[in-house]
Amino acid sequence: MSLNTFVLHVLDEIDTELQMSLNGLELEQVMWRPAPQSNSIGWLAWHIARLQDARAAALAGKEQLWISDRWHDRFGLPPDPGNHGRGHSDEDVDAVRPESAAALSEYAGAAHSSLRSEIEDLDDLESSAEPTGSSGDGSVEALVFRAVHGGLAHLGQLMYVRGLVEKRHWFPR
Repeated sequence: MSLNTFVLHVLDEIDTELQMSLNGLELEQVMWRPAPQSNSIGWLAWHIARLQDARAAALAGKEQLWISDRWHDRFGLPPDPGNHGRGHSDEDVDAVRPESAAALSEYAGAAHSSLRSEIEDLDDLESSAEPTGSSGDGSVEALVFRAVHGGLAHLGQLMYVRGLVEKRHWFPR
């Protein structure tokens, strides 16, 4: 299996698990926070999607879907390409409010598809080429590593919060 194929498989699994974790939840459940200083399912899913969107745009040298497809409007946020959750305060976390759980799922799916497409177009992830765009994330390898690492780490958090929301173990499969 090539590195590209492996990375695509992992990203597909992240998307599948994220979508399963959102399935059947009402917006109130998606936005519930276990404590004032913790993240909601909605914020975690949005953060995963925002970073995938930003990385896909950096790889392609294009505008993020967040802006070009006006996803920011459906979340009531400004079209800031740098707003992807890093350094968010409790108030910033509260401000991430999708219009519906479906909008969150749709944006996450669009961001995943965009990143997947960009990685499919790469000849070889083991090259050291710089991405076309300028996101400050560094090399292609760094962008892809952060998408995989961050996606897995935040997905685990998201699934844990889903278990807390439903007061049960969360095993989506």
